[in-house]
Amino acid sequence: MKRRPLNVRLPNDPGARPQVGVAKADVVFEMIVEGGITRFSAIFHSQTSQSVGPVRSYRFSDLHLTQLLRGALVASGATNEERDAVTRSVTAGNMISVDQQRVGSPYVRVGNRPAPNNLFANLDAARIAVNDAGGGTPVDVPSFKFLPTVEHDPTAGGFAGSVPATTVTIPFQREPATFTWDEGSKGYRRSQAGVRTVDPDGAVPILARNVIAIHTNIWLTTVVQDLFGSLGLDYRMTGGGNVSVFRDGRRQDGTWKRDNPLDQFTFFDQQGNEISLSPGQSWIHFVYPEWLVSSSP
Repeated sequence: MKRRPLNVRLPNDPGARPQVGVAKADVVFEMIVEGGITRFSAIFHSQTSQSVGPVRSYRFSDLHLTQLLRGALVASGATNEERDAVTRSVTAGNMISVDQQRVGSPYVRVGNRPAPNNLFANLDAARIAVNDAGGGTPVDVPSFKFLPTVEHDPTAGGFAGSVPATTVTIPFQREPATFTWDEGSKGYRRSQAGVRTVDPDGAVPILARNVIAIHTNIWLTTVVQDLFGSLGLDYRMTGGGNVSVFRDGRRQDGTWKRDNPLDQFTFFDQQGNEISLSPGQSWIHFVYPEWLVSSSP
């Protein structure tokens, strides 16, 4: 598929849940922001949703992800520093941004949620805005490596030597995220704060075929994000480091690699074999190098 992916920035504080439209995303990146809470960057490529939200402001991490996907950014806005960085990437031809500060037409305030978690985006309207901004021509989107079908040998595709992992915990400081293997559905169900993650659009429980924890450096910037003086974060997303990949109810520890800002992430087992993912939704989490991502058989 040659159209640009949409990177929709969603909050994940308790007041923002449940997020609408997430079940139709191809990939959901979960990243730490100021105050130790997380936000989602939900990537919509193969599917769309008329209503996705709530939509909030983007961070430097969204710049990294959107340009590597040759995508378009859907968000409420950003600080001057982050907006300037995105503008430079847009000018260089690496990405498109149709955030609300630039284009208002895809966005609407809903009446059943309090501000600031009441801004929603219509992705059909966002795609029209992307085309109007010059993003309608076909692009080559860097892809992860996938197995041919969901039905496969659980040890195929770089999973030789993997160990059983039916429960996975991503140790976010405020509220860890838990993924539990569902053998009948061939994927992991997500929960947080003891509540299963369900998309209200169709009341669909989240099913992650792949759960990935990327260990990397995360640091405070000088960018002030709110009235309380909270400083934003930035991430090292090139080079390499440790990774844990969960697939088929199993765990494979290895390394990740990404040579330059326009490359896709690649994953390898401890023998250097490239890891393939199972077709379907993937959840990718960026965590500190010293954090322990736990799992149990």
